[in-house]
Order: sequence, then C-alpha cells, then structure tokens
Amino acid sequence: METTRALMHGIVDYAGLFPPASLDMQRTVANYARHRGGPDRWALGRLVVPLKRIGEFERCAAGHLPTGERDDSEDPWTLTVLCEATGDDAFEAELESIERFNTRHAEPGSGRAVIESIELKPKNADAVDGALELMPETLFPWFELPWQQDVRGMVAALAEMEAGAKVRTGGTAPEAHPGTLELARFLSACAGAGVPFKATAGLHHPFRHYADAVGCNQFGFVNVFFGAALLYHGAVEQEELEMLLSDTNGRHFEFAPTNVSWKGRSLALGQLREARERFASSFGSCSFDEPMDDLRTMNLLPPAAAKA
Repeated sequence: METTRALMHGIVDYAGLFPPASLDMQRTVANYARHRGGPDRWALGRLVVPLKRIGEFERCAAGHLPTGERDDSEDPWTLTVLCEATGDDAFEAELESIERFNTRHAEPGSGRAVIESIELKPKNADAVDGALELMPETLFPWFELPWQQDVRGMVAALAEMEAGAKVRTGGTAPEAHPGTLELARFLSACAGAGVPFKATAGLHHPFRHYADAVGCNQFGFVNVFFGAALLYHGAVEQEELEMLLSDTNGRHFEFAPTNVSWKGRSLALGQLREARERFASSFGSCSFDEPMDDLRTMNLLPPAAAKA
C-alpha cells in the first residue's frame, strides 16, 4: 500500500479538543499517546492545542511525554498551537510563552515536547506582514485565510516567506463549508504563489459525501490532497480540480502499486511525496481512527488484524 502511505504520511494533525468530538484535555492527550504508539503512527502529524490551554496540556501530558530516560532516540511530541493575536504586543507575549514552553521541555527529564508551528487568523495582509516581522525562525506559521474572499493578496504576502496558508474545509453547519469553486480557487492561489497549505475541519472520510449530521456535502481528504498534488504538478487546471473535488465516486481514484490516478490524470510515488512535502501539508481532524478505518474499509490499507 505504498501509494496510500505516500499520500497519507504524517497527514493527520490530531485535534480531539475541537468539534464535533470536543474531548477534554485528558482524553485528547491519552488518545494522541495511543496513536503515537499504534501501527498507524506513520500517518499521525502534530497535536493541535490552543496556546491559552498549554498549561492544562502540560499537566495532563506529564505522564505521557517521553523523557529520554529509557530511549534517547524517542521523538518528542510535536505540537501546533492556535494563537489569538497577530502583529501586536499580545502576539509578542504569545511568542514568548511558546519560547518558554520549548525551553522547559528541552530539559532532560522534563517530558519531551516541542511547539513546531503556530496557527493564526489574520484580519488582512497588513496583519500577515506584522506577524511575519515578529516570527522567530524556529516556528512555522500557518495563516488561516477566509475562503469567502479573494485571498490572493494575503497569499502573495506569504510568498517567498517561511509560512503557509490554512483553509477551513468544514464545520458543524452547512455555511461553514466552502463550495468546490471556493476551495479550488484557494488551492490554485496557493499553488500559483508557491505557498504550502493545510486544511482543517470536515475531512473525516476519504471521498466527498453527504453528511447527514451536518446537512450538506463534505469534502473527502483524498479528493482534496490528491487534487492538490495534481495541481502542484500542473496535471490539472482549476476547472478540472473543481470536478475532482466534487467527485463522490471513490472508484474514479485508482491506487496502483506505483501511482495514483483520477480519470487518466496520474502521479507516481515520487511525485506524491514531493507534493505532500512541499505543498499539501496536513489536515486537522478531531478523529484519527475514523480516517484510517475508512481507508481499511475501502481496501486502501491492510486489514486491522494485519497492522504491524
């Protein structure tokens, strides 16, 4: 299943704290620890935590974080944190809080964890510029941009910088979901400017489908990330990307041993890996088991009994 792994490697940023799961911190931390030790850990990305709850995270994670006492090679937990301010004194205070956290958890025996990236919601391109001026090299910022608007100006502010764009692909109400046109425009703007993206919300299942609980169509993570990979390599234009994003038929997406294709548009393993590394980064999900179980149900991963 190398093509599935190439598309899905490190793709799920676990966001158990957020709707619709809305778990408490203790349960979220325990789940992330379980996923890190499980057979699907290759698909697991960062843990998503609001910065204002970082102290609560430290208390709940104290018994789970690796210490290096038994195995110095065990990787630290990686976090992406949600910040509330951009480009002002409050944002500087948030950055200082992150620096103190990383310093504490770099100490031997303190519980190994590192905040690698932050996520912000800027009001405009000036706010993007202001935040970038304050950003330390040790953090990668993701700026959540409004798909309801023309984002090309804000995306242009991110171009040539060590920064990425974040798009909200769903929510708990129909109006929180972009249409295929809006999402295709967003992805095309990012690809055209060479800006990587991540997505959040509504991507629990591989292919586009109608979600009864929300009352609207939701995107599939295969549609979004394979479509983005094709776009990155110039294999589709925006109009074709809209068609791919709206495709509810999983049989149109063929996973072969050395390539993945959709209606004759194909990418090899190396191309998938390059697009994931450089452009189509990850998506936040309040469930990690659900996406992986769906892939097994569709025979895109080995059965659970064969996981190793």
